[in-house]
Amino acid sequence: MIKIISFVDSFKHYDEPIKEFQKRLWKQVDFIKLKPSKRKEINEIIDEESKDLTKILEKEKGYKVLLYIDCRQLSTMEFFELIEQKQMQYSNIIFIIWWAYGVDYDIIQNNIDQKISLSPMTFPHAQAIMMLFEQIYRVSCIKKWINYHH
Repeated sequence: MIKIISFVDSFKHYDEPIKEFQKRLWKQVDFIKLKPSKRKEINEIIDEESKDLTKILEKEKGYKVLLYIDCRQLSTMEFFELIEQKQMQYSNIIFIIWWAYGVDYDIIQNNIDQKISLSPMTFPHAQAIMMLFEQIYRVSCIKKWINYHH
């Protein structure tokens, strides 16, 4: 099973494409939506959300991948190989998409196995969620030899 964890308040502009990829993936991906902090100070938001995320990650079993902007980027084939390899070793692969102000990596690092980046560019979080779903769908097509965008 693949899981995606993200703090989400609204992603109405990306709701339909995300739902479409969820449908195409035949419920192979569990999307865990966490509520963003209501605090006003950025450092308090980061601290609270990092601690909330840690509680979730401590309960989740599997290989945990944080999507983080300043990390190694993978090609689609490298992403495919990562998923193939980790699915042989772990019951779950868990992707974590950080929220607007980021996470305190010092708080969550003991619960993260790897960090990767979708791009050096910054995207709305809902778009990053959609892009991750699309890449997971692409990987499932490669695995099943289903023709999809080249």
